[in-house]
Amino acid sequence: MAYPLIGVLSDSHDQVHYLDQVVAYFNAQQVGLVIHCGDWVAPFTLRYFTKLNAPLYGVFGNNDGEKWGHRGVGAQVKDAGLRLTMEDTFLSLNEYGKRIAVYHGTAPKLVEALVKCGDYDVVFYGHNHIAKVELVGNVLSMNPGTLLEMTNPGTGVASFGIYDPNTHTGRLVNLADLA
Repeated sequence: MAYPLIGVLSDSHDQVHYLDQVVAYFNAQQVGLVIHCGDWVAPFTLRYFTKLNAPLYGVFGNNDGEKWGHRGVGAQVKDAGLRLTMEDTFLSLNEYGKRIAVYHGTAPKLVEALVKCGDYDVVFYGHNHIAKVELVGNVLSMNPGTLLEMTNPGTGVASFGIYDPNTHTGRLVNLADLA
């Protein structure tokens, strides 16, 4: 049985001019679900995910001070078809035969512990805006980067990611390559 791809993004920081592109890309790739690793920032950005053809899962980051607003807007956009599940700081999923950990990444030692603990096949995180895919033993660790191209250290490019549970691989997608 072939599983669908998983879309991964983090640190979107209100970059709404990119969210339509990201959602269109995820839909074109027929992702089965999308994971956001936090720092959505303003609750209104959830409206940009209503065209997403897959469920959206996420956690809050250190710049998401309006959690009540996110939950309120999330409830409103459910009427527009958005299937949204948000947790405060940590999300554990069992999807497509994989045990998945989602954490914003504010404590790098915690990210490292999640990767090394043996409880997860995949660890998705963000926070530092450094796009990275790494296989540590059998655990895939993935930071999809940020949609803030000016603050993406080393590249200056806005990015997000795709995880393939069939091959247990991740790849980064630079928004500049989609233009």
